Amino acid sequence: MRKQHLRDSLAIAAIAAAGFLATSATAQDGDPIIVGAPIPITGPFASDGIAMQMGLELAVDEVNADGGLLGRPLELDVFDIGDLTPDKLEAAGNNLVARNGAHVLINGYGGMGPDIPAFCNYPVPYINNNATSNVIGLRANLGCDNIFMGSDVDYNYAQATFEQIQSLDHDFPSQTIAILHGPYDWELNAAEGVRDAAEAAGWTVVLEEEVPYDNRQWSGINRRVKEADPALVFFELLDTAGVSTFIDQFAQDPTENALLYAGYIFSTPAFQEIIADGGAQGVLGMTVSAHLPGERGEAFQQAWRDQFDAAPPFSIGAAIYDELMLWVEAVRQVGSVDDYEAINDTIRTMNYEGVTGVYRFNDDQYVSLGDDTLPSHLLQAQGDSHVQLFIGTQQNADFMPPEWLAE
Repeated sequence: MRKQHLRDSLAIAAIAAAGFLATSATAQDGDPIIVGAPIPITGPFASDGIAMQMGLELAVDEVNADGGLLGRPLELDVFDIGDLTPDKLEAAGNNLVARNGAHVLINGYGGMGPDIPAFCNYPVPYINNNATSNVIGLRANLGCDNIFMGSDVDYNYAQATFEQIQSLDHDFPSQTIAILHGPYDWELNAAEGVRDAAEAAGWTVVLEEEVPYDNRQWSGINRRVKEADPALVFFELLDTAGVSTFIDQFAQDPTENALLYAGYIFSTPAFQEIIADGGAQGVLGMTVSAHLPGERGEAFQQAWRDQFDAAPPFSIGAAIYDELMLWVEAVRQVGSVDDYEAINDTIRTMNYEGVTGVYRFNDDQYVSLGDDTLPSHLLQAQGDSHVQLFIGTQQNADFMPPEWLAE
């Protein structure tokens, strides 16, 4: 069934791409250049989806204020991919590229798998931040030279995060870890990565459980965590309400020797609001990339505040801003918006310095994390905001011991 669906998806995309090639030649100088944004505006990922749209709007407005791209204005065309299902992604490609003539597709993440066949047969660049291991082989197997991932992968992020947690100014009472994770690729691969990193460091996994989405009652799992008495609870689930209710219930009856790490979802705008209201104090989380300290990052933060009257999130806003600006730079170097082969070649070989770091694509067309490329960030809720404890291997702020820890 999966192979048949893949063949059907590729056939649909090929027909749509042929229609696009026939219509794109009619564009005239001065017409808007369409930036296609297949992003989740509704559904379970909407918190990040809105941040994606805001990051793209900020970048488009800045380019247009600076005279546009090759003398033409950029126009953002958003298609809601909702719950990231294959049918929505195929519809996004057909609407954005084949029908509306988008010259590029950009999102933070677009299904983490189904987006690859949906966008592979279009000639336009597709730049994403999927960060999942499965898309690497899929892109290569389908020969998608137009697809670029502006991040590393889940397994590697989990290993880097464990190393950052080990480097905290904290005396762990034991070298034991409980791993709770969801059922999908990001969560499964993150669990494998942290398990391997912990065991390589001499730690023992005292509990590992797969947990469902939409769970809001955590008393049974919390009891088993307490019985295992780990020094670290590693919780990776891409479900805001699920993670927030777990944190609340953990805080009411904590494992008193354990630090609590709440994964990527902890960096999203939804958690930004929870922390601003005083919730989740002392909890740890991560993001794959975010605005860096320094002049460039500060200018980005100020521009975001000026436009949206809020601080930028740590999850995806800066990364998607960078992805659009990276494409803009490639188009300027090529001198054409629709010489897609040359643009893709330029993206493949460029070193682009953005507000989140340096985009340097490897042979598999993704960016290996590192202090000299795109470092991951270890976050903690302190007061009313996220604090970046570690950026890559570099400590950026002091760790605050959670109040629930035993004396």
